[in-house]
Amino acid sequence: MEKQLMKAYHLMGKAPYFTNCYMLTDNSGNAVLIDCSADVEKVKTILENDRVQLKAILLTHGHADHRETLDETVAEFGCPVYLGAEDTALFGLEGTTAYEDGTVMKFGEIKLFVFSTPGHTPGGYCLWAEGMLFCGDTLFAGTVGRTDMRGGDFDVLKESLKKIITTVDENPQVLPGHNHFSTLDQEKAQNPYLKNLR
Repeated sequence: MEKQLMKAYHLMGKAPYFTNCYMLTDNSGNAVLIDCSADVEKVKTILENDRVQLKAILLTHGHADHRETLDETVAEFGCPVYLGAEDTALFGLEGTTAYEDGTVMKFGEIKLFVFSTPGHTPGGYCLWAEGMLFCGDTLFAGTVGRTDMRGGDFDVLKESLKKIITTVDENPQVLPGHNHFSTLDQEKAQNPYLKNLR
C-alpha cells in the first residue's frame, strides 16, 4: 500500500455496546467514518477541528450495534453509506451502496482496500489502509466474531480468516469492532483461531 497523508481517530460507540468506531481524515478536506455508533456531536467536533467533510460511512457489517447512530448521522451530514450487499438484504437496510469486493475506495488522500470477509454475517467486509486493518467483528484480539447469530457460519468465517492472512501483506494494527487493538503478527502468533488455520 502506498503512503497516505491522513489521520485516524478512535470513537467509542454509545452504551451498552461501546462499539469501536473509527474516523479517517486527510489534508484535502475529506473524512470517512468506519462503523456508526458514536455520538454525532463527537463526529462533528472532529470534522470541525480538522476542517473536513464527511464523505462516506463505511459499515463493516449490518448488525445494529455498528449502526446505532446511522440515521441521525446521515440526517446531519447527508453522506452515502456503504455496506456488503448480503447484509443490506439480510437486515433490510435500504439506501446503502454495495461494496465492490477487492477494490480500492478513494476519498481524496484516503485510500482503503475493501474485501469481503463473511462468516460473522454474510455481508461482512474488512477495510485495509496503510498500517490499519478495520475488521469489524470478523477478527478480534485473541479471538474471532461469533457465528451463532442469523447469517453466521463458522466454516465461512475460517475461510475469511485465511483470506485476511493471504491478502494483507504487512503487519497492520488490527482495529476490531469491540475491545482491544492488536497487530496482525500478534494474532498470527497468539490467536488460536488463526494458529489453527495452518
